[in-house]
Parts: sequence; C-alpha cells; structure tokens
Amino acid sequence: MAVDTRCDLRPFRGAEDFPGMVRTFNARSEYEGGEDYVTVEQMSHNYEPGSRFDPGQDIVVAEVDGEIVGYGRTTWDEVADDGRDYWVIAQSHPDFPGALDQIADWVETRARTVAAGHPPGNKYLAGWSDEAMSWASILRERGYQQVRLSATLVRPSLDDIPDRPLPEGVEVRPVEDTHLRTIWEADVEAFRDHWGYVEQTDEDYEKWLGQPNWDPSLWRVGWAGEKVVGQVRSFIDEDENRKLGALRGWTEDISTAREWRGRGIASGLICSSLVALRERGMNEAALGVDTENVTGAFRLYQSLGYRLTRSHSFYRRVIESA
Repeated sequence: MAVDTRCDLRPFRGAEDFPGMVRTFNARSEYEGGEDYVTVEQMSHNYEPGSRFDPGQDIVVAEVDGEIVGYGRTTWDEVADDGRDYWVIAQSHPDFPGALDQIADWVETRARTVAAGHPPGNKYLAGWSDEAMSWASILRERGYQQVRLSATLVRPSLDDIPDRPLPEGVEVRPVEDTHLRTIWEADVEAFRDHWGYVEQTDEDYEKWLGQPNWDPSLWRVGWAGEKVVGQVRSFIDEDENRKLGALRGWTEDISTAREWRGRGIASGLICSSLVALRERGMNEAALGVDTENVTGAFRLYQSLGYRLTRSHSFYRRVIESA
C-alpha cells in the first residue's frame, strides 16, 4: 500500500546500496507496467565514477526506517554545439510515491551546483522517461519541455527474415580483440552528425569494454578493406528475459559510416544479426531508436518488421542561456 511520507536522505555508501537501489528500480518498473529491468551488475557498471560523475557527491539515497525506498543521481554531458545537459534521475519505490519529489529536489539542487562551477553557456536540466511512466508527468509538472522522442521497436517474430545481401566489397568478419578499438572509433565517428552527440574519450572506451551482456560473437561488423563501414552489436540480456518470460535479443548500436550510407549496409547487417539471434534460440528482437534520426533509421527498422511498442521522451529545462 502506498505511504505518503517524508524519507530520510543520505549520501551513497557504495556497493552495499546497489541491491536496495535495484529493488526500488525494478519495483517501480513492474508497478507501472514497464519493461526495463536492471541487475546489480548493470547498475554497478552504469554508476562507475568518472570525470563527469562522482558517486560520493552526485548520488542521494532515500530511506524510511533504515530501508532504501528511493535514490537519485546527476551527471552531465557536453553536447556538441548545444551546451551542457545536467541529468536529473530519480526513482522511488511505488509504496512511497511522495519520496520522488523530495529526491528530485535534491538532484536538481546538486545539478545546479555542478552547473554553477562550469563556464557560462547553454545549460539545461535534463530528464528522460518512458512516456507510460509517472516520471514523464513529474518532469512536465516541474517545468521540463519535451524536446526529442525516441522509441523501442520489437520484431515479434524471427521468422521470414528478409535476405538483404551486403554491397560488393563489404564483408563480415569475426570480431577479434585487435579489432575492438577500430570498431568503437567507427561507431563514434558514424554518430558524430547525430542529434545529441557527446564527444567520447578514452574513459568512455574503457567503460564500453566492461559493459554487461558483452558478446562479440553476436556482432555483425562490415569491413571494406581495413575500414569498418557498418556494425550491429547485438546482445541477449538473460536476466531481463527471465524477468519478462521472453526470448528476446537486442539488435543495438547500429551505425553506418557516412560515406557508405544508402547502400543497404545497415539492412544487410541487421538481417544477418536477426538470423544469429534466431540460431541462439531467440524468437523476437528489439532495438531503441531516435525517431528523428538523420539517416531515416526509424523507417528502415519498420520496413524490416520492427513495430513500435513504447515511446520515450527527452526533456529539458533551461538553467542558463548563452
């Protein structure tokens, strides 16, 4: 039963807090009909300290009678040609809905403090939410404006996968450890002209190497000579599948080098990825996409049998305008 009560806010205590934070996140998602599911391993990876994030300063934990019932965090991104986004992330257990605004107040205050220490320019409080979740309504109530729409698409069957051959001169090669930096740099370069691009660093590369559900045997990377011209880095989240009772694979991190776009590379690699997921026993595939992607990716994925299942919004509220 929901209890509308004030909670006690305290600093993050490290890894010992992750199980309670994970329970909070998953309880909220299940209560509101979401499909997002997180494990301690995934949260630990996502919350690793970095140059733009200090867990000791940028996380708050909410308790009632010594039990974790919510948490919040902030981090920030330098967005190419658009200033800085200071993220406002807050979660509360559905039994304690009143904690969410209290946590959000703390996170916004912390985000503004971080922003005040940076040079003048365009600065925004930023939030992201599945539109079916209550966090979207709370962001709007707090004065955030929707500025971008993304979506989760699902291909409900891995039958009837189209045959989309790659163009002449492009081949898929098994991924070797010596390829990893080249693959990562090709993906970074391909997204440089996309909305919301954030410059990547060696720190980001090292974090990428340690991400959960890492399985390069599922990746499909297209090469033309020594150049990576396209890629789909698929994965299977076994924990999520157990939670949802699904056999779903994710065809994610899809990119094509700018000079090779429009030649069928993405569709060829996606179809090959779908076959690989089917061979691993999956019966559906999903991906996330910016619905206004400059390459027309949203339409491409729909043409390959993916269907819209959930909408997500990126929200902003101005802190400072240059």
